[in-house]
Amino acid sequence: MRRLGTLAALCALLVVTGCGAQSEPTQSTPPPTAPALEVTPLVGSVTFAPIPFKGSDGLTHLVYELSVTNFTSGELTIKDVAVLDAASGKQIGERDAASLQHRVYPAGSREATNVLQTGQAAVVFMHVPLADEKQVPQKLTHRVELTGTALPGGRDQLTEQIAGTAVDRRTLPVLSAPLVGERYVGADGCCDAPRHTRAMLPINGQLYLAQRYAVDFEQANVTNRLFAGDPKDPKSYQIFGKQVFAVADGTVVGTRNDLPEQTPGTYPANIGIDEADGNFVVLDIGNGFFVNYAHMQPGSVRPKVGDKVKRGDVIGLVGNSGNSVAPHLHVHVMDGPSPLAAQGLPYLYDAFTTTGQVASTGVFDTAEATGVPLALTADASRTDHTDEMVLDQNLVTFAR
Repeated sequence: MRRLGTLAALCALLVVTGCGAQSEPTQSTPPPTAPALEVTPLVGSVTFAPIPFKGSDGLTHLVYELSVTNFTSGELTIKDVAVLDAASGKQIGERDAASLQHRVYPAGSREATNVLQTGQAAVVFMHVPLADEKQVPQKLTHRVELTGTALPGGRDQLTEQIAGTAVDRRTLPVLSAPLVGERYVGADGCCDAPRHTRAMLPINGQLYLAQRYAVDFEQANVTNRLFAGDPKDPKSYQIFGKQVFAVADGTVVGTRNDLPEQTPGTYPANIGIDEADGNFVVLDIGNGFFVNYAHMQPGSVRPKVGDKVKRGDVIGLVGNSGNSVAPHLHVHVMDGPSPLAAQGLPYLYDAFTTTGQVASTGVFDTAEATGVPLALTADASRTDHTDEMVLDQNLVTFAR
């Protein structure tokens, strides 16, 4: 076989002018084009990207927060927010303009309003249910309709586009049951309950929403009552003293076991932030996921920090410690070991059965306060679920 000469070999390896045939001239890269400029009186961002998950309703859900600020010199009203596929510009999900005013919370306020004053910041708590995962785009953006007294150009209304964000498609943990038995109520669960999903906290100079996907499990008896007997006695409640199980193999990274039971019926006064979860356990289950269990009985927490636990191990008993109004088991998953200074992450249960649906949060609150039977919706049927999230006010059965 003929070998290439030295000059030919160099020409084969180097792209230079003058070796054999002349090379094509290098194409120059056009300079970047500056984007068109538009004054946007409302600025916004998504600080923690949405993570799609499947709920017990069979839908795929996106739950996240849109942080906004009024940069005009007058009052500004957010009339509507539409979620768009950033690539196509098409709207995804159904707009819920009628309830928008109940989703916008000015910074530091517990009262919702979609009217922002000059310089005022707020959080819009977003929830987008979709028919299936295939409808979830790679990136979202938001079309916002505004009215105001100081809009640019002397207008009284304006539409702008803000807050592009990628969708986080991390693999979610599939957990086993934290409890065993029938008629557990998934109270204050995802996705529009007013308490957990909107419990944003300013801690150490940063905003966290560790309870974004939290749920409070209470239990009804055979007459659908949450307690029978003295409402001030924790032992009167159906769930009190039930065993709490590890939902996955993990390492214990936080516990407390010395806080007393609270008297049911009212929240304790002046409780410190370090006592809010009562007697608790935090499990590191790997891949950046941590599980928090809260409000267990004093002295019932079994593992210590550093212990390894196996899925199904008993880790404590349901109680009423910490910031609690009635005995229950609080569960949420987060991205760090602190029960509060972390971001809440979605999670799925490997198997559960829904046997009913409590009519509303108000109905649940009345049953918890007075002992009347839970009112259930008429159209709920018994359904088995696999790899889905328990949603707000589901009545569920967990088996071993």
